[in-house]
Amino acid sequence: MINKVILMGRLGKDPVIRKLDSGRVVANISLATNESYLKEGQRMESTEWHYLEMWDQQALDAERHFKKGSVLYIEGKLRTEKYIDGDGVEKQLRKVRVISYQLVDRYFNRSQAPDFSPGDELT
Repeated sequence: MINKVILMGRLGKDPVIRKLDSGRVVANISLATNESYLKEGQRMESTEWHYLEMWDQQALDAERHFKKGSVLYIEGKLRTEKYIDGDGVEKQLRKVRVISYQLVDRYFNRSQAPDFSPGDELT
């Protein structure tokens, strides 16, 4: 079976870093991917939010180098966490556990969203 996620998008805010009592470090990151399409001759844009989780050295790297608006390419695996909310209702949260990443800010002007199509290669 395969559980692989590949995303490239912009960080919605600075990473949230937590240092656990065990000595481990975790970074929680929100990543936005955009899709453009035409609807009745009008260009429309749709944004999808993804929640990423990075651990230990990756989390420390994220703390030092990632900022709101940074463009990030990641490969990871989908994880589902169950929890009970304040009203006692069981909920699920889907996260991507990052396995590898590349900060690709240098390929994009920070003032503009990336304009690329599936299959495009970074050069």
